[in-house]
Amino acid sequence: MSENPIFCSMKARLKAGQKTRILAFGSSNTERFLPGMHWFDVFDLAVCNTYGRIHHCINTGIGGHTSKDLLDRFEDDAAFYRPHMAFITVGGNDSNPDRQLSEEQFTSNLQELHRRFWRMGTSVVFQTYYSPICENCPDAHMIKFYRYMDIIRRVAAETKSGLVDHLARWEHLRKKHPKRHLPLMQDGMHVNRRGNMVMGLDIARHFDVKVNIPYTPSIYDPEGKTFWDEAVEIQKVMDNIFSQGEKI
Repeated sequence: MSENPIFCSMKARLKAGQKTRILAFGSSNTERFLPGMHWFDVFDLAVCNTYGRIHHCINTGIGGHTSKDLLDRFEDDAAFYRPHMAFITVGGNDSNPDRQLSEEQFTSNLQELHRRFWRMGTSVVFQTYYSPICENCPDAHMIKFYRYMDIIRRVAAETKSGLVDHLARWEHLRKKHPKRHLPLMQDGMHVNRRGNMVMGLDIARHFDVKVNIPYTPSIYDPEGKTFWDEAVEIQKVMDNIFSQGEKI
């Protein structure tokens, strides 16, 4: 696939060893609310394992928030940190019919988020969600959810932002290997630590950074040598079934 300029510039920055602040800005998929590795932890560790501690990762995710909420708290929770790059992961709450946030509003909010980051020199990487357990969620929400994920893809393309399209890969896993998909989920709309680890490995790929696999375990924790096994195996399954073998 063609290389996005956002990923190219960030890979060059990290490779050059430049100090880098990286922000995760979003809702409950971004907020740390469960024990275990979070996707942002995996990315943080991958950068550190590859280049050393040349960066700082800042997480300002808040569960239940919409794109409007992100705009409302932008100055305190995003601009304040002057990040060099920001992951924006939002849309699950926006697409909830109870929130009454239209497709036009969602599109406009994403565009405004990009504009604000761009004005202060921050590279933006949008993310789609993992695949929900659709049967555990209201049909009306799921119909809107997939449309809102398409909006994220469209805005990312229009703004020439980076895009990590988790949903494209996870949908294939959910449909073809449901017994592998379900153990990655906390509930209908959230991944657990296992799902977070898969997401983190996929994100790291876009920046050519890797966690140490296997890492050197403590003699007091021999099981540590298998820590990444499941996430690596799921990633391989996704590679094999996604878009006739295309790897992202």
